[in-house]
Amino acid sequence: MYRYPETESEKTALSVISGFIDNPSKLFCSEMKKVAENMQDLSFYRHDIPCFTPNFVLFEGQWVGTVLTPWMISIVVLPGPNQQWEVRTIGDKLGLQLPYKTITFTVSSVESVPQYLSSSLLSPLDAQLTAEQAVQLTKDCLTMLLSLPVQQQAPDLNKRHIFRAMLK
Repeated sequence: MYRYPETESEKTALSVISGFIDNPSKLFCSEMKKVAENMQDLSFYRHDIPCFTPNFVLFEGQWVGTVLTPWMISIVVLPGPNQQWEVRTIGDKLGLQLPYKTITFTVSSVESVPQYLSSSLLSPLDAQLTAEQAVQLTKDCLTMLLSLPVQQQAPDLNKRHIFRAMLK
């Protein structure tokens, strides 16, 4: 996976994680395919499910996406253009407020992405889930994550309050 710096110049260079100017979804998917090669012998690995990432979305300057692998669906957050993240310890937990809700993420790493945040949505994948359904679910999860929650309040039908509501 990720190689830790060995020299002082490498350590200094990795004191911050620079953001991705271009959408990193394809890069991230190719990294997950590399990881998948080492997971194939595990009992929960689904050989019929592809690695897939819909295009990530820039949200508050960070790339937010979802990823499907043969063993899970996760949310990932990567630094966006002109961002510099401080280096964190792999495995640290961090809460982020998204429009949908606050989600706890784990600091993670793969070879081409020195640090990113991940949060599992579904692991292991349901045995009844088809590849087509899994891809659609991954797309839908990303849409839902960045959607504002809809809460419709019951109208106050008290006659005294109707006029007051009209004046607002």
